Amino acid sequence: MKFTVVASAVVSTLLFATSSVEAHVTANPSIAVSGAYLQTNFRVPHGCDGNATDMVIIEVPKGVTSVKPRAVVPWNTTINMIPLDVPIVTSTSTVNTTVGSVVYSNGLLLDSMYEDFGMQFKLPVMEGALYWRVYQHCVNNAWNNWTEVPDASGKTTGFPAPVITVSNASTTTTTTTSADSTGSTNKSNAATGGFQVLGFVHIVLVGAGSLLMAMV
Repeated sequence: MKFTVVASAVVSTLLFATSSVEAHVTANPSIAVSGAYLQTNFRVPHGCDGNATDMVIIEVPKGVTSVKPRAVVPWNTTINMIPLDVPIVTSTSTVNTTVGSVVYSNGLLLDSMYEDFGMQFKLPVMEGALYWRVYQHCVNNAWNNWTEVPDASGKTTGFPAPVITVSNASTTTTTTTSADSTGSTNKSNAATGGFQVLGFVHIVLVGAGSLLMAMV
């Protein structure tokens, strides 16, 4: 019985650490190539102090075009258009507007659950951090405004904005090549990306489960 309590404590601690990692709204994946198309998901991991979420607003950064949100059933999806500073002219047409924000409403996301709000778009030609403002409304009429960006010292206060790190194609290719040369272990780590922590917890949980089964 003594060992069972210890094993359970380890599992509880690791689960708490995992939930802390996912405590903010994040973009998944969060690494992209300048000027390329990207499909990512903005993950809302919890509610407002235990209250369920009933609306999510994703504001599209300037320069991001060809935006198309993914339908999330049973949420209603509203696409708000804004004028382009510089129209996009093609051989067949001229585009004068772009998506300024996407509103997901009339849904209900419990605090004990998470949801991915997907979106595909074309990135601007740039390098560095591309921050997205996400506004989360809950049934108690509270707001979590995920809009804060790091200051000059790199610190963020309040609710941090989701970020996509954009680099040019040559930089991305170089990084991939370097990762391949380090062997299969690093390949596996690179493939799992931000889920390395979850993978570690899974292994430990299996180990803890085996210990508990052995003791029964």
